[in-house]
Amino acid sequence: MLTNLMTFSTTLVDMMWVGRISPEAIAAITTHQYIWFLFSILNQMIGQGSVTLIARSYGSGDSRRSAEVLGETFFFKLVVALIVMLIGLLTMAPAYRLFGITDETVFRYGMQYSGIMFAATPLLFSTFTLKTGFRAVGAATQLFWVSLMTMLINLVLDPFLIFERIDFMMPLTGWHVQLPGLGMEVAGAAWASVLAFAITFVTTLFLFLTGRTFIRLRFRDLFSPSLDTARRILKIGLPPAAGNSLEHFANVLIGSAVNTYGTTVYAAQGVNNMLQRLIQFSIMGFSWSTITMVGQNLGAAEVARAEKSVKRSAAIIAGVLFLASLSFYFAAPSIAALFMPVRDDASRETVDWIVRILRINCFLYLPLGLNRVYRAVFEGSGDTRPVFWASALTTWGLQVPLVMTGVYIMRVAEPVFIWWVMVAGNAVAACILYALFLRGAWKHHKV
Repeated sequence: MLTNLMTFSTTLVDMMWVGRISPEAIAAITTHQYIWFLFSILNQMIGQGSVTLIARSYGSGDSRRSAEVLGETFFFKLVVALIVMLIGLLTMAPAYRLFGITDETVFRYGMQYSGIMFAATPLLFSTFTLKTGFRAVGAATQLFWVSLMTMLINLVLDPFLIFERIDFMMPLTGWHVQLPGLGMEVAGAAWASVLAFAITFVTTLFLFLTGRTFIRLRFRDLFSPSLDTARRILKIGLPPAAGNSLEHFANVLIGSAVNTYGTTVYAAQGVNNMLQRLIQFSIMGFSWSTITMVGQNLGAAEVARAEKSVKRSAAIIAGVLFLASLSFYFAAPSIAALFMPVRDDASRETVDWIVRILRINCFLYLPLGLNRVYRAVFEGSGDTRPVFWASALTTWGLQVPLVMTGVYIMRVAEPVFIWWVMVAGNAVAACILYALFLRGAWKHHKV
């Protein structure tokens, strides 16, 4: 969980710093996140399939096969990343226009940020592949320290790359310090993220190649294509990726609907998307550990222990999210101030909407967390079809119809209902997956 928070902080810190430029800068990064997620589904699909195969091999005691699968995944994902890079660079401009971005400042900032991030796609995907290896074998402590180092570097680089001048007060002394920066604005935030990921990639690759973790990669493993492994990865990873695609397209439509209420509401939604992703990355720490424990225990024929790990994970995440929701609810005004200093009427209205949306989302976190934990049961076992159907039914059968009806047909004046619909959808998905978990067919699935 802490590693995920460190990784996510690169985008979160970018959002906090660019909020000091303008609401348009936040809107640009928000739109990029919607577009990027469409392509990152491919990364998730390959990563999900590979983590199941690696975990099962490792659980059965075959460490060499685990390393081979990781290397075959690295090559497969690198090829996919090169394709994504080309498509992203060619389509990002029309994608922004199709998303309804007419403000030229938002569009200009978006082209700067997206151009850099899409050009770095091979680096990003390769880094995610190595992180998958750490997750599958349970070597989370090493990855945490690497990610912490990366977060701190990104935190320092951001202001120097974004602003022409950095003003800050020295702690305890009260000294006012002014330092020169490069003044790259939104492009500087993108470069800071890319450099942070580059450091993570080099460090994690060194750990694997030198045997400083549970499995040791050989350099030739990284360039060993395997059609059989690719086929098995796709068989396991395709259903949850399809489900994530449906969720993403639903979020794109809902994001476009939010955009009809004006830039201030849309910018506030962008900040809350970042905060929600912060919670999701925390949840994914428990979800990924559950996937690892289910996969390794099923590989070792320890079915009862796999089931026990799921129940404990659900109990822990419920307690953590209850406390997080309570804290966020009362701290909402202070959190909003971190992202958007009040300078004029537009920024004041944006802050007000950040607080309103955040307090509704506090009711979302618990069902979202349980939803992800019970998804992990099926992803760890390799029986991923229930994940797809739960996503399809709740997003396109519930959330999208209700939001589209409210915005475009009933023309509801206040968009608050949109976020309550999201709460309801995740609660329904959690109930469906819990019922399938109790049914128990996942215990006997073969990969």
